[in-house]
This record gives sequence, structure tokens and C-alpha cells, in this order.
Amino acid sequence: MPAVRLCTMVLVLVTAGCAGPMGTLHPDTTAAPVTAFDGSYQTTIHVRFTAAETQGSNWCQTPGQPTVTVANGALSYIVPHPNVPGNPSPTFLATMAKDGTFIGKGNDGTIVGQVSGTQMRGSIDGSACGYDFAGTRM
Repeated sequence: MPAVRLCTMVLVLVTAGCAGPMGTLHPDTTAAPVTAFDGSYQTTIHVRFTAAETQGSNWCQTPGQPTVTVANGALSYIVPHPNVPGNPSPTFLATMAKDGTFIGKGNDGTIVGQVSGTQMRGSIDGSACGYDFAGTRM
């Protein structure tokens, strides 16, 4: 029985030694950014929902970000909350796709939307407030 184990082990080692180089295990799959939608968009924002803990307050009211700039296929949207103690201003970062859709994350939420022609539309779902926004390319 020990001779069979030894033969099996030798066969495995010889076969493994003949496998050749492994090459790159994780090829670089990063794609060039989609820049067709780069530019500045004048936007407005509206509250879509408020969580139970914020109802009855003006904490979800925000001026939004009047101008959203898409640069190098990426955008960021800052949502200031001037009525909340400490004026938190979460930032939502998104990446553009070839079809004009974008999706991303923020501190405690998500941003999704689409650019079609000169129009941008999207929504932000934060931890306590949800918003719809729209913009026109300047």
C-alpha cells in the first residue's frame, strides 16, 4: 500500500511540474470611463419620502446641489441638510454607463438615474430621506 501512495504522489508532482507558467491570474478588466455625458447639469431636487423618525420635522428639506458636474464618466451629488443639527451633507458618487444610466453609493444610501439627451433624472435613497432630482445640461 505505501508503494501505491508513493507512486500516486510522484505522478501528481510530475504532472504539476509540467503545467507551465500560470500567467496572470486576475487580468486588468477596468474599462475606459464613459465621457459622452460629461458636462454640467442645472438641477432641482424634491423630497420623495421621509422615514418615520423624520416626519413632522423639516430635516429632509434640502437645497440640493444646484449644479451637478459629470467629469470623466463620474458624478457626485451632495445633499446638504441645513435643518439637521450639525448640517450633515452626505455625498453620493456614481459612475456613468454607456447607455447614460448611472448608479452609485453614498454614506448611507444609493443614487440611481439616467442622462438622456440633455436631461438628467435620478433618485437618491438615503437613510432617512428619499429624493427625486432632475436637471438640464447647461
